[in-house]
Amino acid sequence: MDPELREALSQVVVDLRGEIRSGDAGLREALNQVVADLRGEIRSGDAELREALNQVGVDLRGEIRSGDAELRKALNQVVVDLRGEIQTLGTDLRGEFGAAFLEMRRHFDVVGESLRSDIRAGIEGTAASREQTDRRIDEEAKQRDGLEGRVVRLEVRVKSLEDARKPRRSRRGR
Repeated sequence: MDPELREALSQVVVDLRGEIRSGDAGLREALNQVVADLRGEIRSGDAELREALNQVGVDLRGEIRSGDAELRKALNQVVVDLRGEIQTLGTDLRGEFGAAFLEMRRHFDVVGESLRSDIRAGIEGTAASREQTDRRIDEEAKQRDGLEGRVVRLEVRVKSLEDARKPRRSRRGR
């Protein structure tokens, strides 16, 4: 880089630093003045704001207290009305349940009679089936006894026929 240019740049840097330092003190003084002014305004506004907020609190407390009595009165009326409606509904429901109970009882009586009839028919059917089964068992027992007698007689005949027959000669000895 050129020495003249280097020297010129160095001079510019020195000049700028000087201007910044001299402007810095003025800027600081101006900023300090703005801060002081703002603090004063905030302090005066802060007192006014506190007073306004206190007044709003007092007003709201009064409104809440006056509204509280009205609200309690309205709630008490709602409670009275609801109790009346609940008692009316309770009476209505008892009547409806009573009627439904009687109707269900009639239906169960009819179902009970039907079941008794079905059970009787089943018992009678079982008894009739049992009688038929007993007769068949008796008939089969008689047939079995008759067959056993015939088998015994046949065995006797076979035995007597075998005994009456001459013994065979063996073919070996011929």
